[in-house]
Amino acid sequence: RPSIGAVSESLGDSSHCSRLGPGAQPATGPMLGRVFFHAGRMLRETGQALDRVGLRAQNNLIFQQKVSRHRAVMNLYEKRPQKSHDVFIAPSASVIGDVILNDATSVWYGAVVRGDVNPVTVGGCTNIQDRAVVHAANVTPTGFKANCMIGSWCTIGQGAVLRACTVEDYCIVGAGSVLLEGSLVEAHSILEPGTVLPAGARIPSGEMWGGNPITFVRKLSKEEIGDIEKQANAYVEMSREHADQFLPYGTTYQLRA
Repeated sequence: RPSIGAVSESLGDSSHCSRLGPGAQPATGPMLGRVFFHAGRMLRETGQALDRVGLRAQNNLIFQQKVSRHRAVMNLYEKRPQKSHDVFIAPSASVIGDVILNDATSVWYGAVVRGDVNPVTVGGCTNIQDRAVVHAANVTPTGFKANCMIGSWCTIGQGAVLRACTVEDYCIVGAGSVLLEGSLVEAHSILEPGTVLPAGARIPSGEMWGGNPITFVRKLSKEEIGDIEKQANAYVEMSREHADQFLPYGTTYQLRA
């Protein structure tokens, strides 16, 4: 029985593609990956259909019960999340597509990090708290890059929305804040809860801003700047405690009769 690699080599060989007729193009790269994706999906659905037939024969209709199969980490065709071994992703969080999570990052309950149209990169020791949404955009009206980048030792507060923006190292984005396309928060800065940062706006380093419309509050002291890293490290420790409560593999399959 040929392996998947052997099949892919056969499909990618120009001598085989020449049989498809003049003007035919070889199925390579992402196109070939999607062919295997849909082939695998058909095989999985076939297996599920056979399983349902067997259950019906046993007069067991457990498969009719609606069960949520939430996937905390999900591929989007060839776009796959990349994460370090010590990253904590809560079971109810969603990390989708072209996302990079560096060392000791934590994505908390109900948060969404979505890299479907452009990449999302999150630095080390950064925490994305409950119900926050981080995603890229297809294009930006300001002409800036449409990807989303968050630096290291950052705290993204509960319910914040970050869209195609850049947050540099050692920053705090307060709960409920909204950062729009192309906005920039420079290192060692704090946004108060509920702040709305317009598209293309910039927050200078070492300052606190807040409100809607956003206004300058004051310069940060050395102690406040030092507390930014301490707060991020506290979430690193807390995420490890939460991670210890979960087994590495799920046990939902054991509920099936």
